[in-house]
Amino acid sequence: MSCIKCGNEIPQGRLEAIPGTKTCVNCSSTSKWYVRSVVTGKTTYSETEIIKDESVAEGLRQMDRRVGWGSNLYKVH
Repeated sequence: MSCIKCGNEIPQGRLEAIPGTKTCVNCSSTSKWYVRSVVTGKTTYSETEIIKDESVAEGLRQMDRRVGWGSNLYKVH
């Protein structure tokens, strides 16, 4: 299937994720979401958090770039 705005082919993964979409990612009017894994135990990552608010997502992106081990709680000022 081709994008109705630019004519480029829409990737199969996008068509599976958003059935009925008519636009490619670049032509989409929906902003990107920030998705990250949430630690629910000592060593497991079993939950996913989806952030739709761009300003909140940017703050979390900054905290997620931390180096080394430790909690994000120590990064908040």
